[in-house]
This record gives sequence, structure tokens and C-alpha cells, in this order.
Amino acid sequence: MPFPYRYICNLLQQLDDAIHSTRQQKASSDALIKNWFRDHRIPLDAPNVNATAVLHTFLPERRTDRVYGIQAARLQSIIGSALVLGHSRVKELRRWLTPGLGIDLGDCVESILKSTPNPKRTGDEVTVEEIDKILGSIAAACRFSSPKVRATNQAVSSKHADHGLGSIYCRLTARDAKWFTRLILKNYQPIVLVERVVLRNYHVLLPQMMKVRDDLEVAIALLRRGSQVSDETNALAGMLKPVLGTKVGRQPWFKSRSIKHCFDMVGQRNVSCEQKIDGEYCQIHIDLRKHANPVQIFSKSGKDSTQDRQGLHSAIRESLQLGERDCPFKFGCILEGELVVYSDEERKILPFHKIRKHVSRSGAFLGTMEDSQAHDHEHLMIIYYDVLMIDNESLLGVRQSERFRRLERLVTSRTGHAELVRRRMISFSRPNAASLLRDDFAECIVSRGEGLVLKPDEPYFNFSIQRRLYSSCSIKLKKEYILGWGDVGDFAVIGAFYDAAKARVCKIPNLRWTHFFIGCLQNRESARARAEKPRFMVTNIVELSETLLSTVRFHCNPVCVPFDQNESLELDFRGIGNTKQPTEVFLEPLVFDMRCFSFDKGPNSRWWSMRFPIVNRIHFDRTYLDTMSFGELQEAARVAMEAPELEDSQEIRQWVSRLEKADPRGIAVDAVSQETVSTKMTPSPERRRDNGDQRLPSLGVIHRDLTRMSAVGDAQQHAAMTPPWPSTVEASRIRTENNSSTVEGGPASPKRSREVSEDTASAKKQRGLSRSASSATASTKSSFGSSSQNRKRRPLGAIDANISSMEPRSWAQTSEPSRLLELCPPVQESAPPPPAEVVIPSSVAGSFHAAAELPSSPPCVSPIREHVEPRDGTTTRNSTEAQQTTACVHLGPKCALANSAFLLAPCIKNYPWITENLLRGHGIVELATEPESWAAMLRARRSPRKSCPSSSDGEQSPRSIKTLRTRKICLVETRQPSAIQAFLERIENAGLKRRNGQRDWVAVYDWRILEDIAALEAGMPLKDSDPWRSRYFGIA
Repeated sequence: MPFPYRYICNLLQQLDDAIHSTRQQKASSDALIKNWFRDHRIPLDAPNVNATAVLHTFLPERRTDRVYGIQAARLQSIIGSALVLGHSRVKELRRWLTPGLGIDLGDCVESILKSTPNPKRTGDEVTVEEIDKILGSIAAACRFSSPKVRATNQAVSSKHADHGLGSIYCRLTARDAKWFTRLILKNYQPIVLVERVVLRNYHVLLPQMMKVRDDLEVAIALLRRGSQVSDETNALAGMLKPVLGTKVGRQPWFKSRSIKHCFDMVGQRNVSCEQKIDGEYCQIHIDLRKHANPVQIFSKSGKDSTQDRQGLHSAIRESLQLGERDCPFKFGCILEGELVVYSDEERKILPFHKIRKHVSRSGAFLGTMEDSQAHDHEHLMIIYYDVLMIDNESLLGVRQSERFRRLERLVTSRTGHAELVRRRMISFSRPNAASLLRDDFAECIVSRGEGLVLKPDEPYFNFSIQRRLYSSCSIKLKKEYILGWGDVGDFAVIGAFYDAAKARVCKIPNLRWTHFFIGCLQNRESARARAEKPRFMVTNIVELSETLLSTVRFHCNPVCVPFDQNESLELDFRGIGNTKQPTEVFLEPLVFDMRCFSFDKGPNSRWWSMRFPIVNRIHFDRTYLDTMSFGELQEAARVAMEAPELEDSQEIRQWVSRLEKADPRGIAVDAVSQETVSTKMTPSPERRRDNGDQRLPSLGVIHRDLTRMSAVGDAQQHAAMTPPWPSTVEASRIRTENNSSTVEGGPASPKRSREVSEDTASAKKQRGLSRSASSATASTKSSFGSSSQNRKRRPLGAIDANISSMEPRSWAQTSEPSRLLELCPPVQESAPPPPAEVVIPSSVAGSFHAAAELPSSPPCVSPIREHVEPRDGTTTRNSTEAQQTTACVHLGPKCALANSAFLLAPCIKNYPWITENLLRGHGIVELATEPESWAAMLRARRSPRKSCPSSSDGEQSPRSIKTLRTRKICLVETRQPSAIQAFLERIENAGLKRRNGQRDWVAVYDWRILEDIAALEAGMPLKDSDPWRSRYFGIA
């Protein structure tokens, strides 16, 4: 029996209900998916069930090969005709267009069918196979679908397509019609089904199979065929081997935010440092058995783009000597490269937007109305950087350096047509590795390159379950990833429109706008003098994060009018190719602070605009007359995109200096090794074994490891593949730069000038390293038992706010050696695994301040470890690594925020600067955003702990055993008092209680106290000496 579609909708509805549930304990999405596959295992394994269609129904976004050509507006018309709706019912169906309701077309369909449900018919149930067949026929009629889809499915006319979809809508229930609508639109949000979780629950080997053969239909067919073969080893060998004509999956890609971050991810491995090419990805399959056309090209999305990239075929044939006697292979190969446009006249690679007039999209050249014609001196070029298979020999288990050597023997280079990527091998275990990487990156920035790609010298894929963090991956390093280096300036927001799908994801009530139009003044001086109406060139359309959307919703109230009633602003939409127009125009435009990754000329536009623009913040203290003009934007883009004719060594040195100061706390990762005697790190015997030839392990080991993967928690696998944020805080560096006369950053823009200053606080820190190291021995000789009259008095401004008045004042001096070691920790081969226990360093002693008093700086004590029992009741073991991961990078266990439990207000819970930088820098890894779950967690965590031994022999007296209360801190945005009041009421209703049963209270602070404490612990002066008083808001 075919697979009923209602089974799919059961899981989708469960996931949706779990997201909107208000219960404290609700099932996770992974558990729901696992249970669903377990309950439906028998029908899924039935021979007449199309498992590929079932998985594609769960993951519609994977069907990039199918393009239906049906948007929400047309689908609404199809539904209205199929259900024979009258005028009033059609009006109800169109409610998804009304801003503020937060519903989509699927919700409207469900509402209509609930009031007038379809008649039930026995034996006429809608199946997944039926839906897949109809959608396949619709996609076959669209020219933008892949050639395989158009060839294997029978195309239908638009009229038949509407009739086929309408027949399904007339047989579905209200709930199933809602999810069918979202399936056609390929958008299930806000629920997100993680592809790895879905595939692993269907078959434990399927995620690994998809790495080698990135085609669900091919992978599932191989799995079913392999289960029927007696020799499982040979069957597995065939599965983990690429095949010509089926795209191979890509390595995981991570982003690096500084040179220090690169070393944190790479460790001491050998790395290939390659130039990142700004082009289009190509996976090239050469099959010499196809004499007519042996070349097949796959794009990044998996589409077969062989015909669209016809202009590249001659360069590929010539570089690989296809059809010649000297062809370096006999049967075929699989290579990776980047497609670019090269100009023989200018002798350089042209910008990315030039590609669209040389490469068609399913036979059509899109977005080229304002482009110049393709010149004879311009042509496509391929830059190779990897080879995955040669003559039926898989190279997926071969190291990257060996693969590149094999690639060099394959390719015959020709300037401007086919070349190998520029690269250099760097051993990160050498003392000068950071300097080499920094020099290469600086040269790349000066030459206006896109960035660098770091590839560890390891196999392309790692099939073992016991893999290291960041193994077999690629790491992107761009200057725009570094904090503050991608800032462009302030821009005016001239209007907005509402998108129902986006609004449904956001949990903001009565949301009016989701997309905003960015514009630049073309007559700023005349508009300032009120001689002319403001004239804007619209350059970009941007979306906001949920936090910024909430700010616009509750704090920005621009006067707006419908677009067709606008008479105050002159708007030119040629900057975005006249694609869209706002539904409402802001008569007094908002001001957004913008950053981007580069500049580009959009489709059907002749002007530069921001590429991948992101909104940093919303300004309330300036007007649109203070924003960047259109001329300034074009000049900034020209300077950023045009490479200098001659290499400027002075500019390279300036960028090297900036890269050194871009590391955490403004101190280069190799600063300590530069100031002191460098020592060579000798790898351990285990690491020497790791540096050996890492070819594909034995098939028996692979099968055993992959089978065990079903027992491993998916969260642990996800953690191993997800890049952590930098573990250090950059607050002190930012404050240093803000207080100095110059600001370090990226290239100068008309709005913000960034000068290079050699005499900054970070440079002073570097010069002070050797002095701190030399005085460390003398400092440690000071005794805690010395009398008070022997101690020298210090001015109040020099006293650290984190030092307890009960401790000797020489503590700050004796702690300098440990702080010096923290400035440049030893580079490890790989990051330690997640700890099995939660280690909470304690630093608070004594009682809390009274509710009526303002808090003062809290005292510090020695670290105390708290062992938390896991949920399953198993006993955890002590972990030194776990203690290190939760230590403050400034003062370690003596941090002022140690032994604290944090609750974040909803308006700041999505700020990465707070959650990933500031709190992690203080060693805070456990956060809460819901008062109810926070209260439950604190109740479960209560356990007696021992304070530090007071006796000299290290033994504890009975009086020294006492219970330390965890300090409870709530961080809020004090600029939003109305939101704070509602959140404080939720805290009160959560019912926090002490061990004696009395009501407990929570101290509420502005979140900027984290920046102040980071600055204090880094030795930076503050305007307010006590942030605990200046940032205090109240208690709850």
C-alpha cells in the first residue's frame, strides 16, 4: 500500500505544536522525529513505498532540481477555484496579506476547510506517491527545473496542473491542506527539520551515504540493494565510493573571525592556505565513455548546469587534454573548481556580477538589462582546487596535500583559461605560523581578494565516529568576518513591506513590516536647504533580526503613507532593478547602521550596492540628512573593489598591524612567543600517529562505527560539527579603541574614517608582556600574611572592583603570572570534547546586599566546583577540561561573575555579542531566557558545597563546611521599560524560593555591566568606578 500523506502531517503538526507550546517540559524535535520513524518503520520498509518521496516531503528545500513556478498569489487562486469559494470566502482566504495577523496562506486554507470541510470518501486517501507524481509533472513543465526532472516526468499544461492540485485539495482535511500548501511553497517554517536527523532516523548509514552520493534516490536505492547482498563488506565499499554522474557532497565550511580563532580551530595541524575565489562553484565530472559530451558540471545546489556553462567546456577539455593521446586518465575523474570571468584586455579576473552575462539560467540570461554586452576579450575561466576521483579510484580518504599533487599532474594550466588555485602549506605547529598567515591575509586584503580558505591536511571526508573537532573541513577567513571591519555607514530607510511567511517565524505581535528598503540621498544639500524634495536611490532590501524587528515595532513610529499616495519623497528603484516596491513609504525615513561583505551590481542595475547587507543597529539620534549619499556609496564601493596597480608594502604593514590588534583583547596570538624564548612544540606519539597517512579506514571498522552512530546522541554529533564562537572577550579592545584618538577597522569609508595608530592600549599591552613576565617572580614572593603597615596604599582608582576587601591587596600582583599565561594559551591539537559534568567556579562570599540598598562590588573567594548530576541519574566524573572551559579569560575563578546564574530578557537573548562574547568571556556557558525553566533548574541544582580550606595543612575544619548561595542576576535592556515590567512580573510568578522556603529575589542589571566588568578585569579605566551601582536597575 502507498504511504498515506496524513502520516507526514501527523509529525509536522506535532513539531508545530511543540514550538508553540507553553509547557515547561515538552518533547524535543529530535525525539518526536525518532518516535515517528520508529512507529512507521514497517510501512516505510515496504517494497511498494517510495521512500525517496517520503523524505523529500519532509525536506522540500532539498528539491532544488524541481521548480514549480507557483508562488503564494497564484496558489491562492488555484485553491479558490478548486474549493469553489464565493466572494466573501475568497476575502477570508486573502487574510494572509493583512499585516499584523501573523498567519500565512496555509493557515487561511485550514480556517476555511474547518468551517466547511470536504466530504469524506472511503478508499480515496491522498498518498505521498500521488502528490510526488503531480508535483513532478508540474516541475517538468517549468524550464528552470533540472534536465533530469524534465526528462523523467511527463510535463502538463498550466490548466492541467491547476486541476491536479485542485483535486488533491478537495480530498484533504483542513490540517493536511495547510501542510500541503506549505509543501508546494517549500516553506515549513517556523518548524525546521534538521536534514541529518531525518536521514539518520530513516537509516543509520544514510547521512554518510549522502556525503559520497548527494542524491536521495540513488543513496536509498543503494542501501536497499546492499541490504540484499550477502557480502556486506563489498556492498559498503561500493556505497562509500563516488560515481560519475552523481554529485559528491561538500565538506563542512566554517567561518573564522580572527587569526587567533583560526588557531583555535586548526590546532597544530598542517594547513593548506588557499586564495578564496569569488566565483561560482563547479563540480566537474569527466566520463570518457560518453564520447559525444564527456563533461558534466554540477552547481553548489546540486543542479546539473552543464548546458548553462557551455562556455566553460573548451577550457576544461584543453586543460585535461580530453581526446588526446596524452590524456592523464583512462576512464574519468571528478574535480572541484571555481568558475570566473577573465579579461584578456585587462589581464585579470573580473568582478562576480560579470558572470551573469556569460552563464545562462536554464537557457535564459537573467538580470542583464543594464549590463554591457559580452566582449570578445572576456571569457569563462576555471580555477581548480581539488580532485575527488581518478579512474575509479576514490580520493576521499587521501590527504589534501596528496590530492593536490595528483591534481597538479592532471591539469595543464593556461593563463586566463584554466589554472590551479594559489596556495601555500603552513605548519601551525611552527612558531612563525601566525606571522605567515597574517602576511598572506594582509596581502589578500591589499589586492582586494575575497579572502583565504584554510584546509587541514586531512582526508576529504572523515567517516569515523571518533573524529576531532574541525576535522576534514574548510575554514573561510574574510576581513568582513572580523568585528567592525565590514561597517559601511548609516543609511536611510524609505519604506517597507509585509511578508506573511517571514512574519509567521517571528514571535512579535501585530508586526506591520518585515522587509525594509535602503536608500541613499541624491540631493542631500538641496534637501537640507529644503530647496527640493528628498530624492532617494533605493539600493537594497534588507531583513532584520527578531530583536531589531521588535525595536522597530515598539520604539519606531515613523509617519507612513501607502506607496501610491506618496508625494513627499522622490524614489528611484533602478538601484534594485525595479524588482519590488514598498507597500508603505516612511515620510521621515529611519536610520540604519549597515555593514556588508562586499559590493556588487545587482541584477538589471548599473550601480554599486551592498552585497549581503546586514543591519548593525537602529539610530534614534540622527536623521536621514546625516546618512550616506549615493555618490559616497559609489565612491566607497569603487575604492573597495578596485585593486591597486602596484603592491603597497606600507599598506600591507598597516593591515598586518590591524590583524594583530584584531585578536582577542588586542593582543596577537603569537605575542608571547615573540616576547619570550620560543620553544618548539613536539607532538605526542598519538599525534604523530595522527599525522600519518590518513587513508580510508578498513571497511569493517567503517561499518562498525557507522552502525554505532545510531546509539550516539545527535546533539553530540552536531556539537562536533558546529563551530564555537571565540572563547575570549573583545570588550577591552573595543573600549581601548573607543577611548583612543583613532579607531581600528577596515578600509576607510566616507562615513567613518579609520586611521592606523601605533600607540594604542593594545600595543601597550604587548610591550608590557615581557615586563609582567620579568616581575612575576618578585610579585609571587609577597606573603598574604604580611601586616597591613607593611603594605603600600594605592589610590582608589587603581583598586580592582573584583578584589575583596578581605583579601590582601598584593593579590592583584600575584595574579599577574596567571593572567600572562591566559593571554596566549598553548595551541592544542583539537578542542576537548564537551564535559560530562557542569563545573561552576564560585567567587562570591558573604551575604547579599539588602533589597533597599544599591549593590556594591562583590567579593571573591577561591574556586569551588559543583558537580551536577545528569538527567539520567548517572554519576559524572571530574574533568579538568570542563573546568577550563568555564573559567573567565580575565581573572579565571576570581571573576566577579563566578557562581552566578543568569537570566536574559527576551529583548537581548538573541544578541551574539552578549551571549557568545561577553558571557562566554566571563566563563558563563549556561544561560536561561524563561523564568519558569530557570527556577526549576535552580531548584534542581541546589546541593551543599564546601568552601576553601582555611587551615594551613589543607584539612577542613567542620566550621569551614558551609553552603554558598548562587547569586541570581537578570540582565535587561533598560531602554525598554515596558518590556522589562512584563518580564519582571513573569519572574515574580515563577516562584523562586530559598532553601528555607522563603521567597527569593533576583538582582536586575543593565546588560552593559558585562562590558564594564570585562574592562575592569582587563585593567581598563571606567567613568563609573563601581558598575554594580551605575548599572543597577532593581530587584524582582
